[in-house]
Amino acid sequence: MRVKKTSTALEKYLYQVDRRLRHMSVTEKTDILSELKNSFYERQRNGQTEGEIIAEMESPKSLAMSYLGESITRCDSFSWKNFMMVLGFYSYASLVGAIIIPILAVLAVAFFFSSGVSILAGVLGMLKGVVHIPLVEDLRFMVFTYELKGLPALLFGLLLAIIFMAVGILFWKCTVAMVRLLQTQRWNLRSKRA
Repeated sequence: MRVKKTSTALEKYLYQVDRRLRHMSVTEKTDILSELKNSFYERQRNGQTEGEIIAEMESPKSLAMSYLGESITRCDSFSWKNFMMVLGFYSYASLVGAIIIPILAVLAVAFFFSSGVSILAGVLGMLKGVVHIPLVEDLRFMVFTYELKGLPALLFGLLLAIIFMAVGILFWKCTVAMVRLLQTQRWNLRSKRA
């Protein structure tokens, strides 16, 4: 029973890698997949469970990208297969660079800004019950259909600010991680070409 589970988990992983290596030659793909299988079974013989092995392995997408990068740098001659590999690799890199990174950065800044606005709204909501300034009296700090005033407004504003700040930090860390990933991939390609 354990062998079926192992082979199922391995087959899913290998299928995902194989799908991303579709523009490589069959012999290269076969070598890569058999190397991964051997590594998997060797680790299993050493006492690791299939879950531990799969968790330690790179994601199928990043593993396939690194193999594609190696294959691109090894072969200098033109062929349609090489052209498709280069196109696929740089399409992925440009998608990440041109779309995903700016979206993550804008979301991070938006959540940081929302955090500041939440603090300001909480302070103004607290002042509404204490200070009688016409501008502050006209503002309403609404949560669904309930208006908050005084200390509850401040506490809710601070809670929202903390949540928005945490989400903003998460998006910013994702942005930095994507930039670092692209830098290492480009550096790897350049160093292998030289």
